[in-house]
Amino acid sequence: MVIEPSNCTFKILMDHRSDIVSYNGGDQGYLNEVFVWWHRLPRRVNFLKNFWSNYTLEASMKNQLFGSDPPKLYTIHYLGLKPWLCYRDYDCNWDIEDQRVYASEVAHKRWWKLHDAMDEGLQRFCELSDRRKIELEWDRMKAKKAGLPGQYWSINVTDPRKFT
Repeated sequence: MVIEPSNCTFKILMDHRSDIVSYNGGDQGYLNEVFVWWHRLPRRVNFLKNFWSNYTLEASMKNQLFGSDPPKLYTIHYLGLKPWLCYRDYDCNWDIEDQRVYASEVAHKRWWKLHDAMDEGLQRFCELSDRRKIELEWDRMKAKKAGLPGQYWSINVTDPRKFT
């Protein structure tokens, strides 16, 4: 769905956020309940980054789409922890057992390639807060204790945002 920003629509959405229940608990489900008449955009415009089935063929196909150059997708809808909330060294969804279905190194690298092409004035909005840095280290420590496969927690983090 493509909508035009409107203070009136925003007020309606905010006034009814307790009355209208999202069918999936998320913002997209809420909007689908409000705008029942909308025509959904093609999948290539809002492609979900998930690997629910944990099926090798699915992962291979999706990672090929995420990494294609020129791009075959217009938008990757990042589920789970967003790349800008992770160290750029790897997708931090690998460090949380129930978030691993959202992990993709290919999609993560694609986002950072886009980030690096952004104006530096915009890049600063992707800095990590001190709290987020603590959360990342906590998740890495828990992943190590749990012995999560792939040992992403053992990667030497070189992301300069960790040190600022």
